[in-house]
This record gives sequence, structure tokens and C-alpha cells, in this order.
Amino acid sequence: MDILVTFDENYILPFKTMLKSFVASNSDTKNTFWLIHGGIKEKHLQDLKKFCNSQKTDFKHICISEKYFESAKITKRYPQSMYYRLLAAKILPKSLDRILYIDPDILVINNLKKLWEMEFPEGKVFAAASHAIIGNLTDNINKLRLDTDHSYFNTGVILMDLVKAREIVDMEEIIKNINESSDIELLLPDQDIFNSMYGKYTIEIPDELYNYDVRFYTAYLLNSENKHDLDWVMKNTCILHFCGKKKPWRSRRYSMFSSLYKYFMYK
Repeated sequence: MDILVTFDENYILPFKTMLKSFVASNSDTKNTFWLIHGGIKEKHLQDLKKFCNSQKTDFKHICISEKYFESAKITKRYPQSMYYRLLAAKILPKSLDRILYIDPDILVINNLKKLWEMEFPEGKVFAAASHAIIGNLTDNINKLRLDTDHSYFNTGVILMDLVKAREIVDMEEIIKNINESSDIELLLPDQDIFNSMYGKYTIEIPDELYNYDVRFYTAYLLNSENKHDLDWVMKNTCILHFCGKKKPWRSRRYSMFSSLYKYFMYK
């Protein structure tokens, strides 16, 4: 499997934790992690390579020059890094025909082979989850806000058909859309742009399997009529996503999956 990540030096520890959990569940395949970054120091890159190799995974990185985005809106709210996953099809080598993007604030607790090998229906280029568990009201607001007729996809996990994506992803159009949008229009800039421009090319995958928002255990449980309890999650869910501002590596606050995260972190 080829896995894409994008982060800066502040997310090195969470990335290592995610990778440790990934390897524990996906040791039956040859795996390569691709990092797109804006200038992580060489000593850290060497450390990452050494760590990945120790976990029997390959590590490759692509450093993007600031000149690459000289015409794009770059501010604290719109950092250069927000463009990386949107433009992954243009940045990654053409030898790759698909990639699985994963946020670093994630644990992988079951095998991802079924997701990795899924076939894309005609006209679909991406696969992502919508987090509709949060409620139809939020989904409807996002549809109205972005003038879309599909679910609002969370971009923390995206399977990409890179061959098809290279045909539709337009760097100039992405930059134009971001530059012309006001802050009030884009609440989550890169996620909003993905939904408004590429949501129609995205097939929805079940979030309870591939992008489980750990903040909403009770909602998942009630929505499934008590089927998706902790035992079900540990047996069936592949990806736990620690969404929101309170991250388990920073906070001492206990949540349903904090102990599991700390287990992999201290490994």
C-alpha cells in the first residue's frame, strides 16, 4: 500500500504513533509512506526514515518550495500545507496509480486491504466518509453553504485514484477558488474546497469502518441500536480518527479511546 501524509515537525510524534498502529494491523503487505512537506529539517527526515525502516516500511518524502504556491493565498489560516492533499495527484510521481491519504491524528486498528483494493464506480475518483453521524442538520448546512447536493466529506481519510485524479485536479482552479473565497465562506478551507470542487467525484465509504470520529462513541452506539459497542469497534473498525482540538498526545482528559492511543504512543 502507498500511504500519503502531510505534516510539519510538530506532528512527528503523532505520525510515528499512527504508523506504529498501521504496521500492527497491516504487516501482510509491502507499505510505503509518502510525506509531502514544506521544509522539515534534514535531521528529522533522517529520523523518520530510520523509524519507518525499523517498522519494515519504506519512507519517501517530497519537499515543496514556497515558489510552487507564490500565487496562492498563504496566511496563518491558509497555510501552504493545506494545498498538499488537494494537489496530491499533481505532486506525487506518475508511477503511482492510487494513494491512501491519512491524517496523522489517527490510529489504524484493523486491516485496510479491503479499502485499498476497492473498485471505483464510473465517474468516481475519490473515496471518503461523511461523518453524517454528527447529524443531518450539519450536513444540510454544509450543502447550503457550499451549494452542493452530496454529503459533506471529511478529508482526514481519502482513497485517491491518481490516474483519474490527474485528469480533473486543476492547480490553477484550486488556487483561484481559494483566493476568491472569503474567510466566512470557508470554515475548514481545504476540506471545503475538496467538497465544493471534488465532492461530486467522491464515493462515500462508511465512517464507522474507515473514519470513526472518537468523539461520538455514544452517537454511533445509539445510531446502530447498540450494535456498534466497544467490542464491535475493536473487531470491525479500521480507522479511529481523533478529530477536534483536544488531541490525546496533549491532553490528560480521558475518553473512550485515550488508553488505546497512549498504548501505541508509548510503544
